[in-house]
Amino acid sequence: MPDEQQAGGAALIDIYHTYGAAPVLRGVSLDFPPSTVTALVGENGAGKSTLLKILGGEVRPSSGGLLLYGEPVDFGSYTPARAQRTGIAIVHQEQALVGPLSVAENISLGHEPRTTGPVLDRKAMRGHAEQMLAELGSEIDPDRPVEELSLAQRQLVEIAKALSHGARVVALDEPSAVLSGAELERLFSVVERLVRRGVAVVYVSHRMDEIFRLCQRYVVLRDGVVAGAGAVADVEQDQLIQLMVGRPVSALFPAGEAVPGPVRLEVGGLTVPGKVSGVDLSVRAGEVVGIAGLSGSGRSTLAKALFGAVPARGSVSVDGRRVGPFGSPRAAIRAGVAYLPEDRKAEALALRMPVRWNLTSTSLDRVTSRLGLVRRAVERRVSRGIVEQLAIKVPRGGEEPAAALSGGNQQKVVLGKWLQVEPKVLILDEPTRGVDVGAKEQIYRELRALTDEGLAVLVISSELVEVLGLSDRVLVMASGRIVGQLEGDDATEENVMALITRASPHPTAVTPA
Repeated sequence: MPDEQQAGGAALIDIYHTYGAAPVLRGVSLDFPPSTVTALVGENGAGKSTLLKILGGEVRPSSGGLLLYGEPVDFGSYTPARAQRTGIAIVHQEQALVGPLSVAENISLGHEPRTTGPVLDRKAMRGHAEQMLAELGSEIDPDRPVEELSLAQRQLVEIAKALSHGARVVALDEPSAVLSGAELERLFSVVERLVRRGVAVVYVSHRMDEIFRLCQRYVVLRDGVVAGAGAVADVEQDQLIQLMVGRPVSALFPAGEAVPGPVRLEVGGLTVPGKVSGVDLSVRAGEVVGIAGLSGSGRSTLAKALFGAVPARGSVSVDGRRVGPFGSPRAAIRAGVAYLPEDRKAEALALRMPVRWNLTSTSLDRVTSRLGLVRRAVERRVSRGIVEQLAIKVPRGGEEPAAALSGGNQQKVVLGKWLQVEPKVLILDEPTRGVDVGAKEQIYRELRALTDEGLAVLVISSELVEVLGLSDRVLVMASGRIVGQLEGDDATEENVMALITRASPHPTAVTPA
């Protein structure tokens, strides 16, 4: 139950909700006080999205109450339009902007200023957009079509649109899933501006570093109930993860059973002018090697160069035979190298195509006839095998588009499609970005099972806990170079940051390259 002194925000009281016979929320009570960032965390399926939809008037709960600014709200007449008028704004992960319309038109959509009758006051519309964007520290041109903006810029427009309604409670659902570097810093600045304005911010994220940097309070949902809540300053990261999954964080990272064998991937003097300089590294069969570094350290460029996605100089050998640098990803695949990029939606999935198509897209020779026609029965059989192996949740058996799956299940699809080429070396860039803790554990266990079978794995991650927990050895990268190697008891966050600090003039945070 919320305190009286926090009545300026929003509070959900004893919320129950079911979909059919399945309970989703079971007696959830929590509040979002003003001038505060509250982290709402939990695994996929814990009830977070349903809770936000209830707050935003999109879903009517089975029972329970809602207080907005200290006043009770009747759920019977509570709609998205009323929530918006009342000052509630939900910025969903999937953006809801109209691409051909301008930034100003999107911000005023639904409450356009008018001169007389139906005539739009475009001057007022533009001025309003400029004001909203300026409050967020953005200089985006209000006249630009939204479809020309980057994902980060579109997100700012979404937030500006929410604030244009006078939002006093703003919920951000996985706002950083597609951001990195300067874009991420801009998002943090925006959140801090909202707090200074007295806004109650609800922040949904799977990234622990963001929660501990931005949020003052946390609420953990697990299986539809509040598993824990309190001040972020009073909880450790491992404790928070344990509240989310119900077991110690050490259990998330399985140990490999196989003794690392001969070198499978050996890289010598790999260079991408201006980005990567003289990188030497090796990965043995049955081994996971992690790469840690700051934004701009060159980690992602290194991964792309190893896969032939960007031109490079130097040498790349697989199983003792020099095969690269590769001139193309096709050449890398032929040599037994597979690559999961950091942006799965833009670079790894055909979101509108069925899951079964995505799963078999790298092994068409297995599912097509001599005439090049897809054999649907074979395609479905192959895709079902991958779904079962990786425990991918597909409500329609793989016939749904990839876009319909959660982030964790999408990532499993990307992993599954590459396993079809039976690679010798697997390179993963941000393998669990936007993925809940439970799905992370499943991905970690599958990677360990693969290394036990002799696969060599190179992992790049902006989460130091992930790099250290998953890897047998950790390579630290700075300014395009490998500046150190850590393993065993020496592989600690402090030692990683010490290597980075010595090599980088202005270290800030471990973020994606």
